[in-house]
Amino acid sequence: MFSRLHSGSVFPNGKKNSLRHLTAGLLILLLTATLAWAGETLFSRLVKEFYTPVITDFVNYVSRGERYPLIHAIHQLRFRVFQKKLGINKPRETKACSDHRNYGKPVPEDSSEFCRRYDELIDLAREQIGLAEVFEPLYLNLEPELIREIEKRKARNALRVWIRQKLNCLEDRFRCGRDERGMLERISGFNKEPVQTYRRVLQNLEKKLFPEEQVLPPIQDMDLETKCEFVQKGRKHNPTQGMVFIEGGPFRMGSPQGLESENPVREVNVNGFWIDRCEVTNYQYLRFIAKNPFLRKSTFPRKFHDGNYLKNWGDDLLPPMAEELKPVIFISWFAARHFCNAQGKRIPSEAEWEKAARDLSENEYPFDGGIEFLTDHGWYRENSGGLIHMTAEKLPNSYGLYDMLGNAWEWVYDRYAPYEPSKIDNPQGPMTGLYRVMRGGGWNDPASYLRPAQRRDALPQSTRLNVGFRCAADFPE
Repeated sequence: MFSRLHSGSVFPNGKKNSLRHLTAGLLILLLTATLAWAGETLFSRLVKEFYTPVITDFVNYVSRGERYPLIHAIHQLRFRVFQKKLGINKPRETKACSDHRNYGKPVPEDSSEFCRRYDELIDLAREQIGLAEVFEPLYLNLEPELIREIEKRKARNALRVWIRQKLNCLEDRFRCGRDERGMLERISGFNKEPVQTYRRVLQNLEKKLFPEEQVLPPIQDMDLETKCEFVQKGRKHNPTQGMVFIEGGPFRMGSPQGLESENPVREVNVNGFWIDRCEVTNYQYLRFIAKNPFLRKSTFPRKFHDGNYLKNWGDDLLPPMAEELKPVIFISWFAARHFCNAQGKRIPSEAEWEKAARDLSENEYPFDGGIEFLTDHGWYRENSGGLIHMTAEKLPNSYGLYDMLGNAWEWVYDRYAPYEPSKIDNPQGPMTGLYRVMRGGGWNDPASYLRPAQRRDALPQSTRLNVGFRCAADFPE
């Protein structure tokens, strides 16, 4: 009887205990889910609080020419959420946690709890920021603020180039930066769906900022500047598009007031020739090497440059952001010659270049007013702000040529040597010699260098931050 009662009493108690355990388990599960939901809600709410600062960050990064403005903006978003709102503002502990996550370094005991919390927030941030419903509204719902900020900072042109670079990258027209996709994946947890979101955001922003350009084709076919006629118009190829014909004839070459190398002054004759209206730009160079790999940064033979060829490019097909319309620099004489020759053109001779730069004048400066009006015609140390500038921003000469003086030195064909007075018909330098001639002066040179007669020599393998080129040709007029 006792045993029956005992055994009978155990069953109900066991059932009650099982129910208690089940109830407790459910409560813990619900609590965990609630806490997780609360954490996600908290992070999403905090992210939304910082939408506007992120927009400002984004525009700042674009204006400064950062290669990955979106990634930097996301970094700043996390920084603000962590440090300003969640109290994760201990630099030493944060670095220790980061080293542990990235490199497996041990965490000090006194930082273990902090790092546990830090890791949870990082994982939550990855999940939250990587979601389209968080990321897309950041740029779509607050477009008016974004566009106002862009206009305020005069960052429209910079943003135009950046957007089109990214769209071309996402659509595989051009190769992306070496690690960009990986960075997006690591930082934002991007997969195919958020990348599509990214593309939609860029396309929408482009339409809002540049409605007048939506009929134009993408960057590789787009006429960015009509002044220089970079892009062929129509289906028929015109080899002289973007060039100006210079009538042949005599002119006085050299300068009696200049350096010893500019003498003796003598009258020379040149045949008629074509010459580029503008210095060759990053945009033109990119278009060419996209189809001609020989001249790419990674493949151009080392014997033809000094190791700094296209130093300012991020990759084979990645010129500096927002600098497509600036002269291509860090170019060797060999690279300039190959670029021109591959298109049926050539580098101008020294005499041809000077005739084009003199603009029918025998004065030191080929415009009225002399050096006092140089700032209207060229970029140099005193007016460049320490930067190379877009082509065709200054006044052209009467031939319609831009930037013959200043912005970038230009390679010419001749080897460097003192002038030979006996050479007066289509003169060129000697047949032998180590150095080639550059003309025109650059953005970081004093005003006195920006004269048609000014000469400078350099090894043909050398590449410099202020040296570019333009092409000439002998096409029939």
